Amino acid sequence: MASSLNILALSWRCTAHPQAGGSEMNLFEQARRWVEAGNRVTVFCADPGRQYAPSRDETRDGVEVRRRGGRFTVYLHAAIFLLRNSQNFDRVLDVWNGIPFFAVLFSSKPVVLLVHHIHDRQWFMEFPRLVAAIGRFVECRVVPFLHRRVPVITVSPTSKEALVGIGIERSRICLVYNGVNRKEWSPEGKHRFGRSIAYVGRLKQYKRLDRLIRAVANLRREIPDVHLSIAGQGDARTEIEMLIDELGLKHHVTMHGFVDEETKERILRTASVFAMPSMQEGWGLSVLEANSHGCPAVAYDVPGLNAAICNNETGVLAKDDESFQRALAALLQDPATRERYSIAARAWAEQFSWESCAKETLEILHRSADPQFLHPIHHRKVESLTV
Repeated sequence: MASSLNILALSWRCTAHPQAGGSEMNLFEQARRWVEAGNRVTVFCADPGRQYAPSRDETRDGVEVRRRGGRFTVYLHAAIFLLRNSQNFDRVLDVWNGIPFFAVLFSSKPVVLLVHHIHDRQWFMEFPRLVAAIGRFVECRVVPFLHRRVPVITVSPTSKEALVGIGIERSRICLVYNGVNRKEWSPEGKHRFGRSIAYVGRLKQYKRLDRLIRAVANLRREIPDVHLSIAGQGDARTEIEMLIDELGLKHHVTMHGFVDEETKERILRTASVFAMPSMQEGWGLSVLEANSHGCPAVAYDVPGLNAAICNNETGVLAKDDESFQRALAALLQDPATRERYSIAARAWAEQFSWESCAKETLEILHRSADPQFLHPIHHRKVESLTV
């Protein structure tokens, strides 16, 4: 049995942050399982303020959480924390979200990078052009060079190929799939279908929710009672609300904002289809969550989502706006097709668990001390379905 580790994880946000997403869920679901396995885990992240986190430092499910700084200053605080305290840890997990924490520069301890996807063009949707160009250069040139000897974990085959494309050595990339909380899985039995579309996730420009809202505007002509539930928070909310008003969709779209797990579960269990119009994802954890409730997904055929969705089995991958809208209409109007997709979606989600995810990542953290870290462990092969 491997010895226990004292792990420091550096993350942009924690799950208490109003803009937390799949990356934060991935980290904390694994971290609490590492603690249950006898390890010690500290997460260092930005401080969202007392409105969301009652205290800067706390212990959640055995995980020690330290919050310092804001969206950008957290990097400086993390560097100072590493310089002062890294000797107290055995491993450092650097969560690379566009820009990593560059832990390799501030700690002599073994470092592992965890990345969900390469942002690439997303930089230009979220930041002014000059800032975006610098961010993209750092992500695609500086990070690979500085981390050329560091093991990298990613969550989908498409993200793995993107990492190879920017110069990360293939033999140092480990593929570890996201999991699903089994307690959230839908019970056996018929899914409660309606004329409802669900979106759960962050409200960001690159999520392209304007395409989904315009699709709903068109769909109401043939499906008068169509309804879209949007759950999540983000800096694109104001623009989304303005578009809803402009298109006269106040009675067809509900903006729930940040929701608790119970509300999210209700939204997913009562929706006919989950819609994800994003320009790219690392994997699409929200898709997997929807599938676990028997809710099939419609998305664009883009990196990450084309790995998370088995096309024409657990959902549909659209080539353009027209096929995206057509797929939504089919699942809203055809009960037989919807039921077939629903059954397949649940079966697909059953292949993934946080237990396997945490176990594989922990093994990589153990092996990261080996200077000859090459050809990572054999990971689970995820099979597509034949329905």
